[in-house]
Amino acid sequence: MAASVATETLPTRLFIGGEQLDARDGRTHDVVNPATEEVIASVAAAGEADVDRAVRSARETFESDKWRKMSARQRGEAVWRLGELILKNKEELARLETLNNGKPVFESMIDVRLTAATYKYYGGWADKIHGETIPVDGPFLNYTLREPLGVVGAIVPWNFPISLAAWKVAPALACGNTVVLKPAELTPFTAIRMAELAVEAGLPPGAFNCIPGPGSVAGTALVRHPEVDKIAFTGSTEVGKQIMREAAGTVKKVSLELGGKSPNIIYADADLDAAARGALTGIFYGKGEVCAAGSRLLVEESAAEEVRSRILERVKKMVAGDPLDPKTRLGALVSK
Repeated sequence: MAASVATETLPTRLFIGGEQLDARDGRTHDVVNPATEEVIASVAAAGEADVDRAVRSARETFESDKWRKMSARQRGEAVWRLGELILKNKEELARLETLNNGKPVFESMIDVRLTAATYKYYGGWADKIHGETIPVDGPFLNYTLREPLGVVGAIVPWNFPISLAAWKVAPALACGNTVVLKPAELTPFTAIRMAELAVEAGLPPGAFNCIPGPGSVAGTALVRHPEVDKIAFTGSTEVGKQIMREAAGTVKKVSLELGGKSPNIIYADADLDAAARGALTGIFYGKGEVCAAGSRLLVEESAAEEVRSRILERVKKMVAGDPLDPKTRLGALVSK
């Protein structure tokens, strides 16, 4: 049985302009602990008005020069500090990730550490992004100047909530953009908490906003909003196609990381023990809810039975149980 949760410690509100807010229409959605199937929190569900409020906050901060005109060194230091704060709060963040995702807490801790490293990496790049002066013939001066895009809308899925958010948010912030993050409806906790920590790290209010809510409402409104300059999305191929269509109306930039179907191929002359171990990790890590999961295993016929027996031997030793137990190696699927 999974441990009980004190709901008063969970982040459940929108985070816009440096403030915790309820949805304007008062709507909420229930977040369920996958391990117990119990509702553990009612989280504010952003509607179109809330998305507009978040985008306008991000735009105002961007246009005010509080962030994009900050020296690259100072901006990088703030993003780096966010990485430090994530490390400082790693136990809390790992627990939050596991509570609404169901992955074993040891995996969540890996994700949190990688998230901190992502912010530090891009924080280090902030003062190393330069334009170029290009030599040309004649009385001309030819140079390039790199400038931030503006407001970036980031939409992330439920399988790696904190780390995939960092992949989008960290480089956007380091380059002087402001961000509106829309986490998956099932897994909003770490996204909200990360936005709160950003203000503590020294980012101006409005630089990093978080709007949990249903994709069909909050996600669509974010993609369609004329004040959003770029959409970065990770999720299903079908939704990615829909985003491309919706973004065309405002001709905004779009980057998509979509679904996959990844085979492992094992030949008879391979190190079969290492191959079996790798195949097992490839399909069971993240409970198999990974776009790059090794969901197909193609084995040379002469080695098929041996590989099968080695994998089964390892599977029998895997510990399934409470995802908050550090000994658990197989958690709960995020939903039915």
